[in-house]
Amino acid sequence: MAQQGMKPYVRLASTLVLVGMGLFGLEQFGMSKWLTPGKHIDPTLLSVLVLAPVVLVVLGVLVWIFGKMRRL
Repeated sequence: MAQQGMKPYVRLASTLVLVGMGLFGLEQFGMSKWLTPGKHIDPTLLSVLVLAPVVLVVLGVLVWIFGKMRRL
């Protein structure tokens, strides 16, 4: 995952992106196993499950961009 020589902003950005992608994978696996015809999920929970991975990946990208700009 994080190498010894990595800058702190790169480490933070990669961690955010990896956690976001992991949550996305878990969400896809869980939804495919859990939802069957006739079962419904609370819309608020569904929104959190869909938006959380996207937000984490976007935050990771923003941390990387602003960290890179600051280091120029």
